[in-house]
Amino acid sequence: MEIRRIIKEAIVLFVITLVSGLLLGLAYQITKGPIEERENEQKKAAYQSVFPEAEKFVSSEKIEANVADSEAILKAAGITGVTVTECLEAQDASGAALGYVMNLSFAGSQGPMTMAYGWSVDGMTKGIDILTSTETAKMGALADEPEFKSQFELKQTDKFSLDDNVDVISGATITSEAVVNAANAGIAFAKYCAKGE
Repeated sequence: MEIRRIIKEAIVLFVITLVSGLLLGLAYQITKGPIEERENEQKKAAYQSVFPEAEKFVSSEKIEANVADSEAILKAAGITGVTVTECLEAQDASGAALGYVMNLSFAGSQGPMTMAYGWSVDGMTKGIDILTSTETAKMGALADEPEFKSQFELKQTDKFSLDDNVDVISGATITSEAVVNAANAGIAFAKYCAKGE
């Protein structure tokens, strides 16, 4: 009798687990498309915010090859800990190149962060926009506030550095360093792409 009860309970648990798994899979399939669409819209809005005069953002085989090789490109420039996950050429209405926008992935103090970065062909950082962050509210999360981001707007520099041309977020030195490192990665990668290599 004990064996039958154990088998019955095991079957009930199996059925519950199977139904739960199927429902979770269905929920994932239903929400996957809208989530990806929202993320793409957020990314496009961020690209437009860091390069407002661009009419369109386009890719090319050469840029995609550079993105695939971004770790080695950045390492050669002395930058580690940042990955270029996407890079697009910013163009005006006629198709003339204005610069680049890119999606940079890196670690903040509390976990992964992603950031949009814009660079113009005249060597100017157009701006940054934090796309995702797990940083602590009122500390590292302040990297997404205009007061901090404005330090990267329309800056003609080969390199950002804390206390030189970027003020540290109070209580969030690691996050500040991570964002500065990511911006420097954007500069290095954009310059590499601009050389046509």
